[in-house]
Amino acid sequence: RGAIEVKTAREVALASDVVFLCVTDSTVVEKLVRGPDGLKAGGTSGLIIADCSTANPVSTIALAAELAEVGVRFCDAPLGGTPEGAQAGQLSAMIGCDAATFATLEPICLTWAKTVRHIGEVGMGHKMKLINNFIAMGYGAIYAEALALGQKVGITPQIFDSVLRGSRMDCGFYQTFFRYVLEGDRNAHQFTLSNAAKDMRYLAALADDGRV
Repeated sequence: RGAIEVKTAREVALASDVVFLCVTDSTVVEKLVRGPDGLKAGGTSGLIIADCSTANPVSTIALAAELAEVGVRFCDAPLGGTPEGAQAGQLSAMIGCDAATFATLEPICLTWAKTVRHIGEVGMGHKMKLINNFIAMGYGAIYAEALALGQKVGITPQIFDSVLRGSRMDCGFYQTFFRYVLEGDRNAHQFTLSNAAKDMRYLAALADDGRV
């Protein structure tokens, strides 16, 4: 479709008006930005870098300040959804940036996301994403504990589902979780424990910083 492959992030920056990142964590984001062949090395004034990773807001804010010195706008645009949603272009994006940058990013993000929300200034998108994932991990933990208890007292997953599905406690997260429980579909609810642990470490740091 006209894309070309290059060897370094620096070359991507040189050839781009907007760069989207979606990587594992802030350590990788920082390396891609600050490395000798990184985005900063190739960034020219006016470049926008949107980080779609689930990252540490402290790092995000620091990178934005550093890149602003060379005229590059760095913002957070973390994603909500599933791998299936990504393939269907049905993700959500939570964007932290100024109003002018959001006006540029929104129509681009809508080519691959169903909903795009302007959460606030730089760092706010990643803060909201961490809270979002905190809720998601809470759901997962409660479902697992409830299923384990049910098994001990004679409530099968099928009976469990017959009561919860369609009730006030049903939701999209429940449905993908239970596609694995009931059907054994290992692709129904893809999220690694290592990413969950990373997200909760970042959330704990956010809570500590907020004195919560």
